[in-house]
Amino acid sequence: MMPFYDTSFKSITALLSFFPQFSHSFYGGSNAEFYQLPALLGPAFPIPVNLSENSDINAATTKFLSLVQNALDTGNSSHGAFDNSSTSFSFSFYSANDESPIYEYHHSSPILTNITSGVKKIDRDTVYRVGSISKLLTVYSFLVFTGDIYFNEPITRYVPELLGASNDTTNNDPVHRTAWSDITIGALASHMAGIGTDYGALDMARLNFPFAEIGFPHYRPTKSHYVDRPLLVHRVLGKVYFLKGIALRDPVVATFQTPIYSNAAFQILSYALEQISGEDFSSIFHNTLIEPLNLSHTSYNKPNDSLGVVPGDETATFWNYDLGDLWPSGGVYSSTGDLGTIGRSILNSTLPSGAQTRRWMKPVAHTASLTTSIGAPWEIQRTKLDDSGRIVDLYTKDGKLGSYGSYMILIPDYNVGFTILVAGASSDADVLAGFVTDAFLPALEAAAKTQADSLYSAVYQIPVNKTVGANSSNTMLKISTHDSIPGLVLKMWSSSGTFVPSLFPLLETLGTGDVNDSIQTLENMQAGQAQIDINSVSITLFPTGLKSSTPDGGEVISFRGVFGINSTTVDTSPFADPDAAWEIADQFIYGNSGLDEFFITLDKNGEVVSIENALLQQKLVKVSGLGIYN
Repeated sequence: MMPFYDTSFKSITALLSFFPQFSHSFYGGSNAEFYQLPALLGPAFPIPVNLSENSDINAATTKFLSLVQNALDTGNSSHGAFDNSSTSFSFSFYSANDESPIYEYHHSSPILTNITSGVKKIDRDTVYRVGSISKLLTVYSFLVFTGDIYFNEPITRYVPELLGASNDTTNNDPVHRTAWSDITIGALASHMAGIGTDYGALDMARLNFPFAEIGFPHYRPTKSHYVDRPLLVHRVLGKVYFLKGIALRDPVVATFQTPIYSNAAFQILSYALEQISGEDFSSIFHNTLIEPLNLSHTSYNKPNDSLGVVPGDETATFWNYDLGDLWPSGGVYSSTGDLGTIGRSILNSTLPSGAQTRRWMKPVAHTASLTTSIGAPWEIQRTKLDDSGRIVDLYTKDGKLGSYGSYMILIPDYNVGFTILVAGASSDADVLAGFVTDAFLPALEAAAKTQADSLYSAVYQIPVNKTVGANSSNTMLKISTHDSIPGLVLKMWSSSGTFVPSLFPLLETLGTGDVNDSIQTLENMQAGQAQIDINSVSITLFPTGLKSSTPDGGEVISFRGVFGINSTTVDTSPFADPDAAWEIADQFIYGNSGLDEFFITLDKNGEVVSIENALLQQKLVKVSGLGIYN
């Protein structure tokens, strides 16, 4: 076999000149049927901007308001019952690109006028209990302070009390003793420790209730005898008795086996950071989040009642319930305004680096649901867009505490976030979160596609005075969008009159290093034997998230092309993945550049100037626009 690069062709441009020319474009035409085309996970289009002025978004806010009003009028919704009599709530929709919300809605229940404590009219600064959103803020604070360099460290290195007494006879019993030495800080942050939900705080044995009447055995304070200690009252006693008690609880599952939701994990996590830093976690939380982000309506202690919404008795609603050392798991108070600031800071990587943020916003494990994965401690809801079948991941954290419910929803694909805070029936937060996907998710994709179509859809050609060895009239790209296809669609791609997709069979053989087979394929093509139906080829461009500035104030944006073959036949085998774009990226390489590597240059006004393919080394300028979905 000849050496891989030992060919008689000097460049890909020269190689192209040997192939037959075609008089029609590829990509199937308007009547083509498309199955789910390959796509890279992440944005299909550049991040949309000026969303407050976008017609799709304005229509979505109208739809959202209609859904809310119907729920308030009827007490029902497509996502379940809705308490329309005693619940107050706040909703905020924001972009990381803007300081002000795109849209917000606040509902003040009439019952607030008859309650002594709290506000009577709700706005963006009204304070709610946010429940388990506290877990997300605890991990965020940890990452801001140290990054994730400790995430693979065993927790017992920093909280050795979990190992228990050396004479404990259950130490080597995996059924009745948690393998604490196997649990890492990262496992605690992502619900992968396999430990129980709580210790003490929610133990029913603390309650004055006739359990014998429902068949429960008489409570005997044996291994769980610390349960009657004042865990939520005194700081020092709380930690001592909590660690003794949680160390003796039976594990739920083996460590790293499957996600098991745990409140206790985040209390332990805060102790670890205290040991690492030598500081109190309350101080760390203040110094890493509250102060740098100027959060004036966020606290780990109960704020003045005049700042918050209290939907009933202060104790019964949990407004004044002190979680003690458990507060990193569920004790934070905040507002939609402050949570929006926090969400923007995450999306913009304001505090940790971009690489750290992207690493954090990833799944750690799956659940038994095909649509839910778990991060640290993200609850990642995987949604499929109706038109294109594209997957959009929602990075969420919800919370429930007493009469309070909450959601933080971040969608990196569009650089937007949503905050939902509820006081009354906490389940109303779930209904409102459902309205987000109903109204806003399709609109965000439509807004991104429409903006991309307006900016990028065009014919691109080599300038007449810069032929670069190719006929400028026969070297061109045509970019557009399609209503059911994610990404920018390459409707035509020719070089020196030859359609680049016709090269794919040859490039596949060249990619294996089989020169003899490649020469045979070349000879067949030269003889007019088409090796592929170019109408079946799809090429779509996806933004990589990489960009650089130009000297004149513009920027260069990197895209990667995804190559696919259109078909109406779908193999349902799990091993016949029709969406394996991540496997075939950067496959055709020549001279250290990829055929799927594209750079689009914008001027200082944000207008597209040119597009360049890295492998072909051809810069084509924008010569005409196309309009929507051409």
